[in-house]
Amino acid sequence: MPSLSGSSAIRARLAADRAWSAYALGDLAPGLSEYAEWYAAPGDSPGLLMLFRSFATPVLFTIGPASALEGLLDEIQTEQRLYLSILPDILPLIQARYRVSELTLMWRMTLDAARFSPAPSAAVRLTLADLPAIERLFATGAVAGDAPDFFAPYMVEQGVYYGLYEADSLVATAGTHLLVPAEGVAAVGNVYTRRDRRGRGLATQVTASVVADVMQNSPTLDIIALNVKQSNDAALRVYQRLGFVRYCAFYEGMALV
Repeated sequence: MPSLSGSSAIRARLAADRAWSAYALGDLAPGLSEYAEWYAAPGDSPGLLMLFRSFATPVLFTIGPASALEGLLDEIQTEQRLYLSILPDILPLIQARYRVSELTLMWRMTLDAARFSPAPSAAVRLTLADLPAIERLFATGAVAGDAPDFFAPYMVEQGVYYGLYEADSLVATAGTHLLVPAEGVAAVGNVYTRRDRRGRGLATQVTASVVADVMQNSPTLDIIALNVKQSNDAALRVYQRLGFVRYCAFYEGMALV
C-alpha cells in the first residue's frame, strides 16, 4: 500500500474539502502527526486514507470518492478493529469488509463567525490542575453511558478548556479536541454537563467561552468545527444558537473483522 509522507503532499489532498478534513488537518501538527498513518491511492487519484493511533482503537478517516478508496481499504484489512469517521458513500465499502456496529449518524458543523453570539458566562479557564475534576465529571457520564468518547489530558494542556464549578465540583465543561493555528483549524469537543445540572444553559456557557477564547487568541483560524449526533436535539440547539451550521452528514461507529 503506498504510504504518503510529507505534510505538503497530505495537505494538498485534504484541501479538496477542508471542513470535512478539519480534524485530519489538525493531525498534521507536531504531537499529533506521530500517531497518524497516511495512505494514498496511486497517481493523481484523490483517494486518501488515515489511521490515527492515539487511542486504543485506530480511527479511520477517508477523503475522496469510493472508487479511489477501495484498494486502500483492502490493504488495511489486517486491522482487527477500527473506529469509523466516514462519509455516507464510503459505508457500503466498509460493510463489505467488516462487521459494523454502534453506527451513529452525525453532523459535522462549522462556525459561521459572523453569527457567533457569545453568551454571558461564569465559566473559568481550566488547566492541568483541573484534570482530576474533569475526569471525575466524565466518570459520572461513564456510569450513565453518555461520557465523551475521546478525551486525553494533552487536550487540556495544548488546547482551550473551560468549566463551571459549583463549590468544589466541576459540573460542566467544554474544550478543544485540537487547536492548530498553523493549519487554520480548531475542533470543539468534550462538551459535557452533569446530568442533574442539565437544562440550565451551562453547556451554552462553557462552549461559548471556548469559542470566544479561540477566536480572540487564534485569529488565523478559518475553520472551527465540531461533531454532534443527529439525534441530539438539545446539543444541536446549543450549537446553532452560537452560530454553528450543519456542513455534512457522516457516520461514526465500530468496524470489526
